[in-house]
Amino acid sequence: MSSDYLKNQTRPTPAAVRKTKIVCTIGPSTSSRKMIWKLAEEGMNVARLNMSHGDHSSHKKTIDLVKEYNAQFDEKVIAIMLDTKGPEARSGDVPKPIILKEGQEFSFTIQRGVSTHDTVSVNYDDFVNDVEAGDILLVDGGMMSLVVKSKTKDTVKCQVIDGGELKSRRHLNVRGKSATLPSITEKDWEDIKFGVDNQVDSYAVSFVGYVLLICFNDLGFV
Repeated sequence: MSSDYLKNQTRPTPAAVRKTKIVCTIGPSTSSRKMIWKLAEEGMNVARLNMSHGDHSSHKKTIDLVKEYNAQFDEKVIAIMLDTKGPEARSGDVPKPIILKEGQEFSFTIQRGVSTHDTVSVNYDDFVNDVEAGDILLVDGGMMSLVVKSKTKDTVKCQVIDGGELKSRRHLNVRGKSATLPSITEKDWEDIKFGVDNQVDSYAVSFVGYVLLICFNDLGFV
């Protein structure tokens, strides 16, 4: 057996480069200096800012702490990603959960501030235009479902298929359809500007329904 063959058999295999990244959402329980340091030491590659929660002040604190951690090293260790809230159709506030039961009639209205045992408001004015009789309405990520029976100029009347507890501000969508909501809302633009001002590294745009080109020069940034 040749020595070259033996050398080839004993040559160490090059270490694989890890391409998968560990993304950690930073919230109230993880936004302290101690926790961010701990997450970084355990392998966090990206600190995610969820713009659906918190405010610019709390997210600025996170950005500053991540930058403080990175300042210890010659190269950036932790990247910062801003995840926009995106457009969402949601039910309105309810003083207590509404119990939906199979077969029950229940309505969603674009009138603001409605919360009764059989009707609740929706925050999206074109909701009535986006649905037709026979559509399946999914509530809270599909935890509940209703079939649309009819509609008026401001109300969608449904029948419950799968019941559950309807709490405040639950996500609504129609199975197999995309809402005519704008891809980027005014709040999203404000949050993106905040990210640019604070030099975050990347952006995740939520609920994009089609190919979308985002040009920061529209905001005068570049």
